[in-house]
Amino acid sequence: MIANPKIQQKVQQEIDRVVGQDRLPCLSDRPDLAYTEAVLHESMRLSTVATTGVFHKTLCDTSIGEYKLPKDEDGKLGPKPKSWLPFSAGKRVCLGEFVAKPELHLLFACLMQRYTRGMDEGKTPDLATIGSIFVMYPKEQDVVIMRRF
Repeated sequence: MIANPKIQQKVQQEIDRVVGQDRLPCLSDRPDLAYTEAVLHESMRLSTVATTGVFHKTLCDTSIGEYKLPKDEDGKLGPKPKSWLPFSAGKRVCLGEFVAKPELHLLFACLMQRYTRGMDEGKTPDLATIGSIFVMYPKEQDVVIMRRF
């Protein structure tokens, strides 16, 4: 979100419209927070905490073999593509995926509702990750977190 302030703002606008500012987002809001869900899924597609998944990234509409990776203009989350593997797949799939996805959505929506993230004027985030065999994490850098209301 720090690297994409316009996307951060659009997520916050959707949350403000659907949830408001008087209460926290809840699971029943999830179907109405399609853009927020799509941003969370895209974040997990671009990078994951566990390094055992498949690394992949696209910068524009593209296709790989028979798979097409189009830009989704309306902000709605399309069907889960076979290439989206933040929880791995097959025999190695994370057993907690069905618990983790709603929890991630709630956490992300609550944090986006209450706080705006950024950097000091003139600085840009370094999105490169540091990792080991088991875990990936962002490089240490100074960020500014501001309460929205």
